[in-house]
Amino acid sequence: MRHRIILLLAVLPLLILETGCAGTRRPVRRTNSALDFLYPQGFTEAQPAREVVLRLPVRVGLAFAPNRSNALDPITEEEKQVLLNKVAAAFRAHEGIDNLEVVPSTYLGPGGSFSNLDQVRSFLGVDLMVLLSYDQAQFTDQTRFSSLTYLTIVGPLLIEGEKNETRTLIDAVVYDIRSRALLFRAAGESTVQGRSSPYNVDRKRRKFAATGFTKATDSLITSLETELAQFEEKALQGTVQGPGTPAIAMYNPQGERIVPRSEGSGGGGGGGGGAFGLAELSAAVLLGLALALGRVRT
Repeated sequence: MRHRIILLLAVLPLLILETGCAGTRRPVRRTNSALDFLYPQGFTEAQPAREVVLRLPVRVGLAFAPNRSNALDPITEEEKQVLLNKVAAAFRAHEGIDNLEVVPSTYLGPGGSFSNLDQVRSFLGVDLMVLLSYDQAQFTDQTRFSSLTYLTIVGPLLIEGEKNETRTLIDAVVYDIRSRALLFRAAGESTVQGRSSPYNVDRKRRKFAATGFTKATDSLITSLETELAQFEEKALQGTVQGPGTPAIAMYNPQGERIVPRSEGSGGGGGGGGGAFGLAELSAAVLLGLALALGRVRT
């Protein structure tokens, strides 16, 4: 017992020193940006074409954008694959998508830009590319409200714990590779709070980071469902980003252009611009009857 007490007294100053250092931990922020990958020299490097041509069903590639600085991701490759598969499942549920390929990370290089996407298009035969970016910040503050009690051979030892907060944002951009035009984007975010001691703060941070990515991905999928539905609606009108942006021409599997509603018959389907809808037909019949009655009266 005496030896244990002596050992504890010898180690205790080191524990106190480590606790004091833990209270001054700086926030940790890790990011990767699809914009850094697509436009390493700035936004003026690549200009989209005037018209985007989509031949349904489209083939889609999906990947995390590579870190420009080759920094380590806060989650493992296995965890990233799980998240990518969840996002892929959300896309595959739509009829307009023929196939979705989760692109291996080795296919994309830092700052590869659209020339890199052209290579992916050639290798995998994809039409669109979905790039995921993230921004995650972890804050660690010492606080008496998150203290932990450890039992030792000489009694309980009170150690100030740490209040942990992990904020995660995941952003998805969808580009048409051929025209280099942005079709739409979606984002998801999460906040994870927890506590840890100074002795397991690194392990806890890794755990909170993974949880933050999972929750942010779930939020992203909900946002993607909304944005994808709006994209399909806007695409039928011939544009997705409003006036001044590239127009969209959509073709069905038979090679026939899908006519926007404003150009169609008004009654649905793929009728041409000169076809009569139900309303026009009724008006024509009424007009004909009025002319006939006028002739009879005269």
